Amino acid sequence: MRFMSIPPFERKIEILDFDFFVRSRLSQEIVIWPEQAFSLLGYMGWPNDPEGRAASATMMRGWIEGLRVIPPRLRQIQTDWARVADIFNTHLDLAKGGHQPRRGGSSIGKAIAVVAGSIRARGARPANLWRAWKQYKDVAHLVTAATILNLDALERTKVKSFGELGLDADRLAPFTIAMMMPDFVLSLALAFQEYGLGSTPHSREQPMLDPENLWRIAPDMNVVTVPPPVRKVSGEAIAILNARRAGNRGKAESSKITPVTTGTDTGHPSRKFLRRSRRVGPCRCLDVPGTSQVGISFARSRWWHQARRRTASTND
Repeated sequence: MRFMSIPPFERKIEILDFDFFVRSRLSQEIVIWPEQAFSLLGYMGWPNDPEGRAASATMMRGWIEGLRVIPPRLRQIQTDWARVADIFNTHLDLAKGGHQPRRGGSSIGKAIAVVAGSIRARGARPANLWRAWKQYKDVAHLVTAATILNLDALERTKVKSFGELGLDADRLAPFTIAMMMPDFVLSLALAFQEYGLGSTPHSREQPMLDPENLWRIAPDMNVVTVPPPVRKVSGEAIAILNARRAGNRGKAESSKITPVTTGTDTGHPSRKFLRRSRRVGPCRCLDVPGTSQVGISFARSRWWHQARRRTASTND
């Protein structure tokens, strides 16, 4: 059993109003929690490479001194993160929707079949998806959370920008999100961690995420779990599953899945997020390479409605 060595937050982080929280963080370039962000990104990018993880942390800490060096292969790393996020979130969607119970329910193989059959992006073949999953499965809960929050932030920029001093859409990427909002990433990743450790495939003894090798979030991290978004599985995705034979890792016949539009939480802001945290130096967010096209999309689903209800109950 492995726990990440990340400094716990000095106060309890409970995110009730998503829109206010995201805008308060991305309306500036100052990194509020640099030590937590550097450590988190080290695990996300180099989960089983201690030397690469240490080198990346040293590189990122150099940003406090004004250095402008970007970790190598960051574009490819984030592309693989997006593939892993698609696989993980599709697995969750299939499980929550109760699809194919006679075929053993949700599995990584089925999730990869749906992703490979629905994404038009270059390189999203089953072999590449399996490779990405194998490489980042021990931090799948983290990279999925960062990718989801990045896409959520991109949708919010379409409604309203983050201001003159904030980050625009061209500068948003999962790496940037983990840097600017490590507490939000960890809060959402906690839910994915619980799901992955509790989801055991049919006829298997081990859960979806390896209990021994997963980089777990420490219990004293001081973050409150944020429920993950759950999407409705489309008819096209169900058709891909029906055409797939059990145990077949080949690519099913591709069919285009219509993207789902993201809504924006319009609840009243919670003033608890105005409290400032201690900063370590004037560390600023750098421009980092983005990702290629991915298949994840979001609706104003249960995730949004839960956030609105929680905000309303807090303001009563």
